[in-house]
Amino acid sequence: MKRLSLIGLGIVDERSVPLMGIDRMKEADVVFAEFFTSILREGSIQRLKEIIEKEVTVLDREDVEEKELIMEALGSKDNVCFLTAGDPLTATTHQELRIDALKIGCQVDIINSGSIFTAAGGMSGLQHYKFGRTTTLGFPEENYFPTSPHEMICDNMERGLHSLVLLDIQAHNDRYMTAPEGCDIILRMEEKAGIGKIGPLTMAVAIVRAGREDGKVLYAPIGEMKEMDLGGPPHCLIIPGKLHFMEEEVLELFRSGDHFDKSIRSL
Repeated sequence: MKRLSLIGLGIVDERSVPLMGIDRMKEADVVFAEFFTSILREGSIQRLKEIIEKEVTVLDREDVEEKELIMEALGSKDNVCFLTAGDPLTATTHQELRIDALKIGCQVDIINSGSIFTAAGGMSGLQHYKFGRTTTLGFPEENYFPTSPHEMICDNMERGLHSLVLLDIQAHNDRYMTAPEGCDIILRMEEKAGIGKIGPLTMAVAIVRAGREDGKVLYAPIGEMKEMDLGGPPHCLIIPGKLHFMEEEVLELFRSGDHFDKSIRSL
């Protein structure tokens, strides 16, 4: 039977890939990957190629969403791998790929790995079961500046829930939103919406380069954070809801100032 393996690469580099995934790639007839939903450390794919001794074809968003290259490979090959940073099935597009493969009679295996969806909560000290809906901030475009992410954050806040805010990745333009840029956009959305729920003193958590040696966690007011330089990607934000006393205790470790340079890393 033909087989499609959907493999998560984790959140750091080729060293965060599950060993099961490495074994499956070595067995594969063809290996595809995408990095428009998340990214790994620079050079990770080249080093991964050396480990599996096989070429990896990196696809852009259009290639994956149209699915022709992957489905054509499944038509002519017995063993196809599709790699994504993080966990393989957190994007709707990848679920569609899974469905299409099953419809043509392929076996679909899922090899899970670390994801920012779990790493962000753990690194920040916030309890996972207290998170509400996740939202994504996109870069504002000319004549296009929706406030729906702001509305979702406010809805979570009203319910006492934390908001994981993913930040835009435009890999084709080598453009990656930072936590300070995200804070600025949230404040602009608040100004446009005029709800009065979020302001410069609203506290936020920045998760910066999660899992890496230079990874950081910062807890600071949005108005303060938007003026900071927190270095290169990937970044994400959390807007906390109602805090348990233990959550407060952990967050205090990450207050802006001296503690920022001593942040706990998830290695």
